[in-house]
This record gives sequence, C-alpha cells and structure tokens, in this order.
Amino acid sequence: MIQIIAASGWLGGVGRCGYRAVRVGRLERVDGTESHLLRQRCILGRSRACTNRLTEADVSGEHALLRWTGSAWEVQDLHSRNGTFVDGRRLMPGERAALGARAMLGLGRPESFVLVDADPPVVFAEPLGGQAPVRAEGGILALPGPGAPEVMVFRAGGGWVAERGGEATPVSDGEVLRIGADGWQLNLPDLLPQTVESADSIVLLENLTLRFDVSRDEEYIELLAVQGSRALHLKARAHHYTLLVLARARLRDQGLPPDRQGWVQQSELLDLLRVDASNLHLNIFRLRQQFGELGILNAARIVERRAGTRQLRIGVARLEIHLLDPAP
Repeated sequence: MIQIIAASGWLGGVGRCGYRAVRVGRLERVDGTESHLLRQRCILGRSRACTNRLTEADVSGEHALLRWTGSAWEVQDLHSRNGTFVDGRRLMPGERAALGARAMLGLGRPESFVLVDADPPVVFAEPLGGQAPVRAEGGILALPGPGAPEVMVFRAGGGWVAERGGEATPVSDGEVLRIGADGWQLNLPDLLPQTVESADSIVLLENLTLRFDVSRDEEYIELLAVQGSRALHLKARAHHYTLLVLARARLRDQGLPPDRQGWVQQSELLDLLRVDASNLHLNIFRLRQQFGELGILNAARIVERRAGTRQLRIGVARLEIHLLDPAP
C-alpha cells in the first residue's frame, strides 16, 4: 500500500477557521482513504526532493512528473524502474499522457490513484498541521481564514505579496507563512489568463468609475462600477462605508497631483470609522474579495497602502457620490 509521508492536507469538510474545502485538481487513493492535492507541477516518488513523497517499495525515487499544461493535467514517466500507468496502459520511459477526470494513474502498478478532480490548479494555502487547506476567493487569499484574516495574499505588479499589519512583502510559490505558532505553505500557480474575445471584455480597476448612492443617514450605501457601457452592481454592503470615507478623501484632493490624492493616515481612518485595526483589515479584505469575484483585474488595489507609511487610499480616481432622496 502506498503511504503519503508529506502529503497535502485532506479535502472535504470545514477547517477550524470555518473556511470551505478547496476544489482543485487532486488524486485519491484507489481505496478512497487519502486525497492528494495537486500543485501546478508535482514530482511523485520516494525521494525527499519530491513534491509528493510516497513510500511504496515499487515506486522510484523520482517516479513521475504531474503538471498542468494550461488546459489539462499531464503525467510524464521519469524513466521509473517499475513503470507509470494511465488507465492500465504502461507508458514508455519518458512518455507523456493526458489525464482526464476519473483517469486511473498507476505508479509501479496498474492502479494506484484516481484523478478525482481535473480542475486547474488554484491559489491556496495548506496548514502544516494537516488541517483543511484554504483557497483564494476573488483572487484574495485570506489567512488563517476569511472570517478573521490576519494576512492577505494577492497579486501586485508582476508577483505576489502578503499584506500583514498594513505592510506588504513579496512571497513566492511554496513559501511558508507563519501566523503565530502555525505555518501555511503557499500554492501560487503562475497561470496565464484565459483568452478573451476583445479588450472591451476586460474590466480593469483603474478604468472604472465608481458611483456611490448614499442615504442621508449613511446607513445604506449602494455601489455601482462602470466601465464604458458596462455596469457592475455591487449592491449595498456595510463595508462600503469604508470605501465611501476614502472616496471623499480622494475627491477632496482632486486639485493635487494624482500620486498625492486621497491618502489618509490609518489612525485617522479608524477614528472616522469608529472601528479598530482588525475590523478595518476585515473590511478591506471584503472589499477586495467583492471586486475580485466580479472578475475585475487588479481588484486588490481597490484599497491601496503607501509603502513605509500607515497611509491608505481608494485605488479609483473617477468617483461620484449621490444622495438618495428620502422615501415619501
């Protein structure tokens, strides 16, 4: 029987932070007792250098390479001694073969694993303690979970950053982030965006006009994002008040150069919102997630932080604020 030594965490159920299980390409033992998450590129074998270590004696040190090609999963035999099998057929040494959903993958024998989910790799983090992993939502990975995010991981420029306590530092695929006594290993696949029909179908944060419709008591704030003829309704959310305060600051500074507009000290913002830093951090996460789930590129920049300072601002320059008429 193959035993996974340093396997990725179990799938299914809900972790201790209340987040949902990851839906991502994964292998499952034929007896259904273990699941094995798939990163963008996995080396299967007994060597400590392998991404996924196995202990079965008929598995070679570096037995097979499993990777995402951009459209499907593919396995390649690495000249293993006892062979790599796909749906019962032994591959030639070095041969590659595509794997579809429910394909049978054998390492040293005809049947070892089933490719249960053939979904593409996604951004997720896996706790070193073996709990359920957490995946990014709307392009934002919140750790230890979206209910109380202490760290936010997202794309910025050409790479990934982890924002913690208002400061962003670069991170990379496979890196381990520490949150207190817990460690989280990052899976940050470098995937090309899907081909689009035209540039008009891409919604960029910096190209948006944001319209706030606000009740006179400011208890109700509806948000509309417009790019050309496209309008995205973000409806009314409590965390829109944070964005409204930042929008007013940027409108106030419209006479200044663009790089100087709208910056607010975090301490001042906390006073205006009457919340603490943890609640502010949660509101920023919810804003970024909401914009990301609409497919808006660069969604994490809806709230920007100035490096080396405690200053924040809204990441959109074209802003409109309208008061709603009171109900008759």
